[in-house]
Amino acid sequence: MDEPIDAAYVVTGPPDDDVVNALGRRVAIHATDPRNAPAYLEAEPIDCVIVGSVEDPEAVVRTVRNRFCSLPIVVLTDSERSAATALAAGATDIASPDEPSGLLRARIEDAVETFRTESPADGRRDRRFADSMLDALDDLVYAFDGEGFVHWNDRLAEVTGHADGELARRHPVDLFEGSEADRIAAAIDACDVDALPMTLEAELEMNDGRSVPYEFTNTLLRDGDTVVGVVGVGRDVTERRRTERTLERLLEATHELMDAEDERAVAQAAVAAAGRVLGLDRTGIHLVDSTGERLEPVALTDAAEASIGAVPALERGESLAWEVFEAGTDRVYEDVHRQTEVHNPETHLRSEMIFSLGEHGVMIVASTDIDEFDDADVYFAKLLSATITTALERARREAALEYKNAQLEEFVGVVSHDLRNPLGVAEGYVELAMETDDRSHLERVQRSHGRMRRIIDDLLLLAREGRAVGTTGPVDLGAVARRAWRNVESPEATLRIDDDRTIVADESRLMQLFENAFRNAIEHAGPDVAVTVEAFEGEFAIADDGPGIDPEERETVFEPGYTDADEGTGFGMTIIESVAEGHGWRCTIEESDSGGLRLVVRMDEAEEQGPNAR
Repeated sequence: MDEPIDAAYVVTGPPDDDVVNALGRRVAIHATDPRNAPAYLEAEPIDCVIVGSVEDPEAVVRTVRNRFCSLPIVVLTDSERSAATALAAGATDIASPDEPSGLLRARIEDAVETFRTESPADGRRDRRFADSMLDALDDLVYAFDGEGFVHWNDRLAEVTGHADGELARRHPVDLFEGSEADRIAAAIDACDVDALPMTLEAELEMNDGRSVPYEFTNTLLRDGDTVVGVVGVGRDVTERRRTERTLERLLEATHELMDAEDERAVAQAAVAAAGRVLGLDRTGIHLVDSTGERLEPVALTDAAEASIGAVPALERGESLAWEVFEAGTDRVYEDVHRQTEVHNPETHLRSEMIFSLGEHGVMIVASTDIDEFDDADVYFAKLLSATITTALERARREAALEYKNAQLEEFVGVVSHDLRNPLGVAEGYVELAMETDDRSHLERVQRSHGRMRRIIDDLLLLAREGRAVGTTGPVDLGAVARRAWRNVESPEATLRIDDDRTIVADESRLMQLFENAFRNAIEHAGPDVAVTVEAFEGEFAIADDGPGIDPEERETVFEPGYTDADEGTGFGMTIIESVAEGHGWRCTIEESDSGGLRLVVRMDEAEEQGPNAR
């Protein structure tokens, strides 16, 4: 064997001159202390490790063997106990420091020759590459036998704060504290080979004193058919546990959202969940108003309200939120100052997440920091927004169902009472006509049938339309009023339009409102009634010169079936109120300048009531 040998001489203090001289020039000695030995071996192409006078030879052997499975390790010791533990830890050979120089050199040459034959240079590079791959992982990778660790990656040392020398003297159970250590030991003792691989979770003590949840998966390590230990992987499951807890709390929040009584209550529960569950403390819900032209703020977290103050409505086409609402696509902005469509270019807010709530509106989450939100924030906020959308749809359906049920109860009352009266009149006059053979009584029957027909028509209109409003847009108030007037038959009545203006409304439903108001005026004030339509900022009114209505009865005129006219159906004012409510407006009754009835429709109520007016 003529090729020179490079040997790392691991020794505490200066090298033993007798050993150096005994090895001669054939063996190049590179001295290092136990603490620096692993780094030295990683950096230098060493053929053999000689362990000299050190405090714990077994620990040095385990540390070296952890990194270099086949590298020859010769331990110089006269202690039988140290020799036995070193061999058990993976030493290649044991020699006495006082052995004759020729014999010591021969032992080392034989060990290196075997190493070079069985582990050529390419193989050694492959093992180093494999070790490098394991060291690059965030997971813990380790192997142990009955005595303790026999191999581990750098991550285990980094996480636990134990140096390689310490890990070489430890068993996996030693990394845990108290009852957790007892549980791990019991699991290892009770492990059934047939049950492997085995997975368990435990709190691992970190180098900074924290306990972090890890999931450990272990299986048998074999050398051929022989079991030589256990190999395992440990993975930090902190984020997984956090995800599980967040999903559980989101599920609880889902129940709250689904129990909310109306859209506003859904929004309030939603922002509370965003802050409480997701830690998104600057969150707001904007819902589209009844005109479909702006997004109204209906719920804010306390932090958002304190940070922003009075939150404005967002008009069509004037904000990032409107873009999301119109496109129906969620968007995340690292810095809204870079966006030309931002509503307020001077805002102190920087990051924003805006989530579509379908046809209902948007959820806006903001931060004063740039690029604040990570993938987890986006994921959970998206889940919450989907739940909010479902809850809003449920609230709207239930509100519509309640309204329909209330209508049904009203209709039952009408059918059983209001239709019975003209029906009874008709039956009475039919009997009278039959008894007297006087056909003039049939005219009264015809009038009763006509009233019943009008009642049925009004009932059908309420049942089919209710408060539903279709597409809204700019409408000329005076023009709609004039067309509605032409549909009302009363040649002697007059109409005057004061201060005409344009409003946003569903034109066909607005026409129904005017037609019913005009018929009501004719029925109650007479065929020669004078009607005036007035328009102001945020409201319009329809006034007549009839007898008016007592103040104490003004709240009851909108109830179905209410009428003080013989030929009235009792549903005209109910239809008027339904159309107004569908637009988010509110109706009130006042006295006109001439002492008659003045119906006031306040359109600014849509702003005050917000989207729930729908």
